[in-house]
Amino acid sequence: MRGAGFLLLLAVACRSEPDPCGECDDTADSTDDTGDTGDTGDTSDTGDTGDIESFEPGRILFIGNSFTLGGPVPDIVDLLANDAGWADPDIETSAFGGETLEGHRDRSATLDKVDAGDWDVLVLQEYSTRPTDNIGDPVQFKTDATWFHDRVLENSPDVHVVLYETWARHPDHAIYPGSFADPAEMQAQLRTHYNDAADNWIPTNATASPIAPLQVAPVGDAWEGHLAEPDPVRLHASDDYHAALAGQYLNALVIYATIYGRSAAQRTPWKLPPEDAKRLHVAADATTGLQVPGGPDHAALPTGLTTGQRVRLDLGSSSEPTANTGWNDLTSPTGGIAGNLQVDQGATSTVDISVTDAFGGVNTSGLESALYPASAAQDSFFCGSFDDHAEGLERPGAVTLHGLDPAGTYRLLLFASRSGTDGGRGRLTRYTADGQWADLEVSDNTTTQAELSGVQPASDGTLALEVAVSPDGTGRFCYLGVLELVRE
Repeated sequence: MRGAGFLLLLAVACRSEPDPCGECDDTADSTDDTGDTGDTGDTSDTGDTGDIESFEPGRILFIGNSFTLGGPVPDIVDLLANDAGWADPDIETSAFGGETLEGHRDRSATLDKVDAGDWDVLVLQEYSTRPTDNIGDPVQFKTDATWFHDRVLENSPDVHVVLYETWARHPDHAIYPGSFADPAEMQAQLRTHYNDAADNWIPTNATASPIAPLQVAPVGDAWEGHLAEPDPVRLHASDDYHAALAGQYLNALVIYATIYGRSAAQRTPWKLPPEDAKRLHVAADATTGLQVPGGPDHAALPTGLTTGQRVRLDLGSSSEPTANTGWNDLTSPTGGIAGNLQVDQGATSTVDISVTDAFGGVNTSGLESALYPASAAQDSFFCGSFDDHAEGLERPGAVTLHGLDPAGTYRLLLFASRSGTDGGRGRLTRYTADGQWADLEVSDNTTTQAELSGVQPASDGTLALEVAVSPDGTGRFCYLGVLELVRE
């Protein structure tokens, strides 16, 4: 399937580097190293970012651990950039659960990426307790950050290096009060050492001179500022130290703003309720100090397609790409995102898509169809249950389109195919958007599409499509293989 410049995850592994809290989690989507600490410091000391000029990178490399993998943050940064109208960046990542920058120095997968060259941005995220005085080793952190700074400049002389400052644990975490008095102390130490690395240590000790000064993406400071507000959005996951969805989103907002020099205001809410996303936009901007919203200075793309323009999306296996002009691909059934989707003429649009309710997996047992290329017709995302019809009804999937024109109306053409009738049960699938629904029998389907016409996005330009087992059938499963969106 054609990629939209989205990140490449090299690997996920749990490294045995000593963790003062005894934690090392290797779950790719929501885990990171362990906790971090902080000495004291001024929470406003995040640098003067209000007058940073906009910057449009073509290639971005992330190095980190599960604080980077959660989201994944690079994917969300890509989505935010696409949503704002920037040229789609090529983003790659080397991230491993529980890893340090010191450990990355011994990983050939990481060094191969760094040495590939031509990077416009390198984002470095350290193991979360390293840049602290109480239980970390801030000198080692700064030494390793300097090493990567010099190494990347060997083959990327124009690179901008960004240090991804992480966050303190939740007040309920066991790290308090034994290692730190409270989150404020932990965050203060993180802030101090990330800022010192960018402002003093690396410039003093580096052997290579960059064209741009180092920057800190003050993610942890944004967390601290938002969590001090009345009734804040929950940022921590249930383990009280990794990021929940809202935390992952705030991480990406701050990093996006730091890289591009633009406010986080008006950006896509991703998987969050719009009101929560707006609160986090405010938190990000209050921390970075950036005021200029929007995207590049050049002319913006028309919002949400022009009349008659069509977006075609193939949902399914990454091993069966649809490379035809005007086709786009979504390959992760649980958290996939794709941005600035191509229209039928091959031009770029403002339309993005994300999986907002996880599907069960990928089906590759569809039939060829005269309607679509075989690579699009024969695979799909599936949902439902292996148990029975009643259980299948309770397990839908969903995707959400972003970047549409709230004043416009759209037509959805939906297709899926799966060989066989599942023992006579059938595979009747129901698609629902904007209060409308249509059923499609997917069993041995080669000619039929479901259609929803006159659907209108919400006021924030999003349109949710639910894929579910139809209550009017007896099937256990539901499918979505091709989605066509047409501006009416």
